[in-house]
Amino acid sequence: MAENNNGIYKIRPAARLIHTIGSDLIGDAYAALVELVKNSYDADSSKVDITFEYKLIDNTDALVISVIDDGHGMSFDTIINKWLVPATADKLKRKESPNKKRKFQGRKGIGRFAASILGQEMTLTSIDEKGEKSTAIIDWRIFNTDDYLENIELLVEKENTQQESGTFIEIIAKDEKDDYKVSSWDKSSIEELTKELRKLISPFEDFDNDSFNINLSFINSPFSNQIDENISIETYPIIELYDYRISGVINENGNAELLFENNVNTEVKQSEVINTNYILEGNGKYCGKLKVDFRVFDREPEAIDNLINKGLIDPVSKKIMGSLEARQELNKIYGVNIYKSFFRIRPYGNAGVDWLKLDNRRIQNPSQRIGNNQIVGFITIQPEEESNLEEKSARDGLKENEYFFGLKELADKALSEIETRRFIFRERSQKSRPHRITIKDNLSNLFSFSELSNNIESKLEQFNVTKKNIKQITSILKKEEESKTGLLEDIQKTIAIYQGQATLGKIVNFILHEGRKPIQFFNSETKVIERYIRHYKATKDEELLDELDTSLEGFKNNSKIISELFRRVNPLAKQKRGSRKDFNILPIINNSFQIFKENINESNLAIDIDCDKDLVLYGWEEDLFIALTNLIENSVYWLELSNQEEKKISISVSKIDDNIKFDYKDNGTGLTEKEIESDIIFEPGYSKKLNGTGLGLAIAGEAIERLNGRLTARKFDEGVYFQIEIKK
Repeated sequence: MAENNNGIYKIRPAARLIHTIGSDLIGDAYAALVELVKNSYDADSSKVDITFEYKLIDNTDALVISVIDDGHGMSFDTIINKWLVPATADKLKRKESPNKKRKFQGRKGIGRFAASILGQEMTLTSIDEKGEKSTAIIDWRIFNTDDYLENIELLVEKENTQQESGTFIEIIAKDEKDDYKVSSWDKSSIEELTKELRKLISPFEDFDNDSFNINLSFINSPFSNQIDENISIETYPIIELYDYRISGVINENGNAELLFENNVNTEVKQSEVINTNYILEGNGKYCGKLKVDFRVFDREPEAIDNLINKGLIDPVSKKIMGSLEARQELNKIYGVNIYKSFFRIRPYGNAGVDWLKLDNRRIQNPSQRIGNNQIVGFITIQPEEESNLEEKSARDGLKENEYFFGLKELADKALSEIETRRFIFRERSQKSRPHRITIKDNLSNLFSFSELSNNIESKLEQFNVTKKNIKQITSILKKEEESKTGLLEDIQKTIAIYQGQATLGKIVNFILHEGRKPIQFFNSETKVIERYIRHYKATKDEELLDELDTSLEGFKNNSKIISELFRRVNPLAKQKRGSRKDFNILPIINNSFQIFKENINESNLAIDIDCDKDLVLYGWEEDLFIALTNLIENSVYWLELSNQEEKKISISVSKIDDNIKFDYKDNGTGLTEKEIESDIIFEPGYSKKLNGTGLGLAIAGEAIERLNGRLTARKFDEGVYFQIEIKK
């Protein structure tokens, strides 16, 4: 007879679980020490002292790591019922420390077990505020057994004392078979630890109200420059010598109060207050209140010299740093860090961790965008219950949920503020261009021989060449210039074709949206027609023919929609261009808006067109179509994100003498004065859209140039206002 083993059983974790949730999950010694530092902070301590002491224990080289704080300590009951209980929810429930009301850093109840990474043996001594002294001795090696966790016994003792409250952790590390705890610390890893600790605490000023200091010391260190060295962990002083900075708060609704500072010239420091609202365009959600502090450093040789001249001092030698040292110091700190309640969340801000993809953006537009190695950034987030940003158990960042995507987008938008202002400043100070230079300008200059002709004529006069001969030479140059006119026009046509196709690519989503309904009709109605035909063949029922007529009428109407759509976008897809000619303006305006018909209707946008049907322009009609579709695409995009109750786009066309003026407006989010004054919006690559190409307005401006006109942004309080002025 088979044995009946039915019954109630319990999950019995193996002893190895402690290593799994400790050393295996947390991963490295830096994170393990950081977990112990955070525990000291949670204990309301004012400082934590970390000591690396090299000594002989049982005639074996050993490293003793001590972590000592002056916090409120733990009672005997707390140690056995909370500290020794994996995944306890104690801190998750209490949320803040009892005395200083600090937001708890450790909430998952597993970080302390990462201490097994640091050494094989550990002694925990803690004194609570009532004078109860408790000591727990742990040999982490016993958790490598195949036994069950419930069978592992640990020695915990208590006694009364007059000593001050606090916690003392002593970890003994040795090099054993397949477990090299001492030699894993070399000069490089200790320097990395120092860097980790220096970046651990947020440099925001409000931390001064709740002082927490970290001290690192070495006794008998085998590394000559660390023998009996005491280091008070402080943030890097170089972060105060930034070239540009934007700092402030973005609240839980996206309202931003920021301050931009230009510190390139410390004697003429410039600042600007920015109050705006950031609308999330992607799949992210607002993630509570954020504090942002982005500090940007230019890296050209003259910028490094300027950085040194601001007072960059070596903290050890107290001497002014050289260029190489300055670059090395920047290399230690660059990156965008995330902090929660004053403490950094790893790995954000680590070398090589470009979580905002700054280098990818910079490749597309190096003159405007900021690379990861140019920025020292600090973002402080709220606790999980307010931000919905949850830290991973492995201490390797935040869970990538929709709130994390919102965090990235808001950080990107704040960064764009500093990029825009930095770009404008650099353009003005270095290039000093009085106005934007277009492709048409460059091509005209390339094919113009006027300046060359004047220079040659001047030189020939100096050599006493006769006026007759000079006239013959300049005539040859004039004929050569005229012969190139056709080539110039061919190049302009080719550029226009490419820009038309680029515009087509920009609006392809709108085209697909417009054609989706007819295509859906074709797909569904085809099956209906097939069914009618089968039934008719079987029954010869004449009524089925009437149903077929109805379906065919639907095919005609939807085919017409598709045909009309292709007709409207055809100017953008042309592979060749004919000659310039007169064309009516109003049909081009109407066709441009028709491209976006579905989106305009769905977003309930009001369209107001004021243009005489007899107004005519000379040139390529495709250029006006390109310019208008790019303007409309921008308006539709931003109006869909706008909170305006009545959203509208208006275009008014008037004739002034023989010239034509377009006034194009929408009541969307608008442009800043700096964007308008600097013409930066017409620079290729400049975009405020999420994943924008930054080509739209640049292409629109070039298209209007080919019509002998100019596209200009005007100041407007109710949205955007563009003027197109075309000369006869």
